Amino acid sequence: MIFFLAVTGAFGQQVSGFRLKQADSLFKARQYVQSVEHYQAILDNKQYTPAMLLKMAYVHEGLKHTGQALYCLNLYYLATKDTRTLDKMEALATKFGLEGYKNSDFDRALAAYQDYHLPVSAALAAIIIFLLSFSFYLRKRNRKPVALMTLGVLFMILMVAHVNAGDKLARAILVNPRTYVMSGPSSGAQVVSVLPEGHRVEVIGKHDVWLEVKWNDQNVYIREGNLLPVSL
Repeated sequence: MIFFLAVTGAFGQQVSGFRLKQADSLFKARQYVQSVEHYQAILDNKQYTPAMLLKMAYVHEGLKHTGQALYCLNLYYLATKDTRTLDKMEALATKFGLEGYKNSDFDRALAAYQDYHLPVSAALAAIIIFLLSFSFYLRKRNRKPVALMTLGVLFMILMVAHVNAGDKLARAILVNPRTYVMSGPSSGAQVVSVLPEGHRVEVIGKHDVWLEVKWNDQNVYIREGNLLPVSL
């Protein structure tokens, strides 16, 4: 973790300078709990620096807040695309027997797809506009662009699938030490399992205050207050 902290100086975004300096001073003085409170306030305000996220992960790991540590590491990865973070998360998850952090080639490819979901959407939209525009141009010249129109329709179908898939690939991390996993979106539903913090799950839907997630190849439900969405 210290190695990661040493290489984050080149990254960042504008944040509240005074509070960040105050938090950094507390962290340097090893007043870790106080520093992470300031960092959290900055993050709650939708601001961050990668170094700040990594320091938060370091403090939470030291305090045995495994879920919060993994959450901050996830955010750090989103901010920097540093693939070494994936290895750190997998190692931490393995240590505590947590699910959702397998680091296979497929998982790396899936993570990359999620990271570049918006640019891929823009590229597909540009291709569709080009194909359809060129098709209409050819039609005005009394030509039948059947192949181009067919290709345009295929790209539109791909676009719909891509957008829908992106909505279903949201991830979240359990941060409650005892999280009840239910068979339905109700406190009266059957309890499927009781999980500790740190597991990462795929969110596929929402029903009032309940999030529908994938767990052990089942669709189950968890109160949204027990989860932190992996997004910046």
